[in-house]
Amino acid sequence: MEQSTRIKKDEIPFDKLEKVGVNKDFVNRMDENELRDFLNGFRSQKLYTINAIVNDEQKRIPAKLRLKKEDDGTVSVKVHPIQRLSIPEKFMGHKFTDAERNKLVAERNLGKTIELTGKDGKKDNYYLALDPKTNELIPLRTKNIKVPDKIKGASLSAEQKQKLAAGKKVYLDKMTGRNGKKFGAALQVDAANRTINFSDFKQEKDLDKKQAKSKGAKQKVG
Repeated sequence: MEQSTRIKKDEIPFDKLEKVGVNKDFVNRMDENELRDFLNGFRSQKLYTINAIVNDEQKRIPAKLRLKKEDDGTVSVKVHPIQRLSIPEKFMGHKFTDAERNKLVAERNLGKTIELTGKDGKKDNYYLALDPKTNELIPLRTKNIKVPDKIKGASLSAEQKQKLAAGKKVYLDKMTGRNGKKFGAALQVDAANRTINFSDFKQEKDLDKKQAKSKGAKQKVG
């Protein structure tokens, strides 16, 4: 069954996209998850070359695209070009400490949740990260991420789930990759991509074989 989205595919304003120099065929090249996010008003995962005026000159520059449903029901196109990396003093009502600014620059992830004020004036808890392609600050409400009990077949402890939900990085081993091999990795909520990010991979070579031999030896001795 097709999932409901904020914007229907037939509502995409292809005329407006073509005005900024984007061919409508790009939508057909999106995979299912990417298209669903795009129709829900999130930034595109990929960069697209658009028309822009820079220093009074017409140029073609890379940018992410986003759809926005206006109050009158029309759908507009928002562009998010690559920006110079810069952390403002305040963002959505939150004043950054020097430690928070340094954390964002060094790791591109705040590593914790903070209270921010939305456009509606309401406060809520958010994750915060820098978009790796455009350098924009991306907030994500904590309620939009549900930490699962298992990731790649490996169970998370209650402490690991709590840390992940709080925006912290945790290490999880004995996960199973697509090739069937076990691996470990650091996990952390990534607000920019609205998912749990994997980093610091470690392959657990022949772990299952060693464990099987060890168990077998013990059984023989017993």
